[in-house]
Amino acid sequence: MRNRNLGTLFVAAAFVASVFAVGFISPALAAEGKVYQWKFQSHHTPGSLAIESVIKPFIERVEKMSGGRLKMSLHYAGELVDYAEVDKALQANMIQIANTSSLFFRGAIPMGWVTAPNMPPFVTRSNDEFNELFHHRGIDQLVAEALAERGIKYLGCHSVGNTYFWSKKPINSLEDLKGFKIRFFGSMSDFVEHFGASPVMLPHPETYMAIAMGTLDGSGTAWWLYRDLKLYEVCKYFIGPAFQVPQGMELWASKKAWDELPADLQAIVETAAEVFNTNFMDAVTMEEREMFNKSFKEWGTTYTEFSPEEVVRITEEFSLPYLDKIAEEQGKKDPRVIKAVEIIKQFMKDYGYIK
Repeated sequence: MRNRNLGTLFVAAAFVASVFAVGFISPALAAEGKVYQWKFQSHHTPGSLAIESVIKPFIERVEKMSGGRLKMSLHYAGELVDYAEVDKALQANMIQIANTSSLFFRGAIPMGWVTAPNMPPFVTRSNDEFNELFHHRGIDQLVAEALAERGIKYLGCHSVGNTYFWSKKPINSLEDLKGFKIRFFGSMSDFVEHFGASPVMLPHPETYMAIAMGTLDGSGTAWWLYRDLKLYEVCKYFIGPAFQVPQGMELWASKKAWDELPADLQAIVETAAEVFNTNFMDAVTMEEREMFNKSFKEWGTTYTEFSPEEVVRITEEFSLPYLDKIAEEQGKKDPRVIKAVEIIKQFMKDYGYIK
């Protein structure tokens, strides 16, 4: 917790310093200089935690810090382009910034297999560990290099909350996953499939009806979608422990649009992006605690966890071989993948998660 607080203070200090650095000259430049207009394509829907607690404040912060020289219009999921077209839209400068996930583009971006959104279960097990692995051990730098080659400016990965899954029926052990029909994504789909489940990829707004109609037995993703989509009405069982701590997404910008910005505006966006990452992690952490302590009782939700022995089994039988497979298959396309897997495995050894 002490490291977490120090990290928050550091970001806050950087934010304040940036305001002082540019704040006194911004009004004049706003009056005399060019005003840049960016489109922000969100992966989230109106009213969601991400929109209200993080993305809107980010947009407002950038405009205020820039003295009105950089304005962003907010566009919700699918409003401008489909989530699978975000990379092309950024490359073409049709949109200028987006919160998205490299796992959506694993076919074209080998590094997408080893970024935060696609981590197999139990690699990092706290927010501090996530921060250390991706922001301080070099993973983010490797991702940035790979995306720059595709005309995309990488502004870092961020937490979107811990990953769990939920079910219409009790799930008490890995054996209960056999035949289980679940909406999941990326490495998490591969994980449940390894233990006998049948995963499908489905847009979040469609999961409620699919579960209610019996097409699915449950779904999984960041915990707050269980709350915000009212999936507790059709899934009374919530299963942990958190498999990804946390699930990650990323901020991407059009490199063309980025290169057009003067240096001071680039610094403002980078500083605001760090605050974006911190705010997202804080919001999802505090609200998850409230859900466990209060909301589960109100909803009649039963929380169960796989045993510590099963966590070890998942790590050794699935997560570690999964990383090795990625290194072997994707490393042929991009050597950075091999380096990233080496960093991840060394991290897990340092924390005693693997031998």
